[in-house]
Amino acid sequence: MAIGPNNQVTTTGLMGETPNLPAAPDMSGLSQAQPQSDQSPAPMAEKPAPTESQDINVEGRLKNLNEVEIETLNGLLGPTNAAIFKKIVPEASNLIDQFTSEEDVVSLPVSAIKAYAMKIYGGNEQLAVRNFITDLSGKQPDNTNVPPDTATESQGMMTQQSDDLPSDIQAIDEGIETV
Repeated sequence: MAIGPNNQVTTTGLMGETPNLPAAPDMSGLSQAQPQSDQSPAPMAEKPAPTESQDINVEGRLKNLNEVEIETLNGLLGPTNAAIFKKIVPEASNLIDQFTSEEDVVSLPVSAIKAYAMKIYGGNEQLAVRNFITDLSGKQPDNTNVPPDTATESQGMMTQQSDDLPSDIQAIDEGIETV
């Protein structure tokens, strides 16, 4: 709002000019007895239905997958998902059966796994997710802090190797009497 030149409030926002009103349309040709339009709207074109002659070369496309993609597909396709894909592409049922596991697959967003792993394990995000996956799989973690040369030895520091003992002490330990 603004105050115009005659000290009156104006809503045009322009001071010192007259408002610009658009011209009204000419409606003299219309009468109350005439219908406004005899034309009906044009019908929309429908999407053509796919013909059965379309060749879905699933086998050819499957051959183009690399090993990582095939492993991902193996881990992804449980019985429930396979049934859905068979409804979509029934002609590929044999191929779908090749990649279907016996166990159903649960799909979780990566963000949910990261958030849960950080909540439980804390620290570095990648390490937390790795520990979470290790716990789920039931495997022992690979990050042991014991040097490999001492990992298999279960002897304490004070014990000696039997090879280092004199033969008479070794004979006593074995229960053989010496004369």
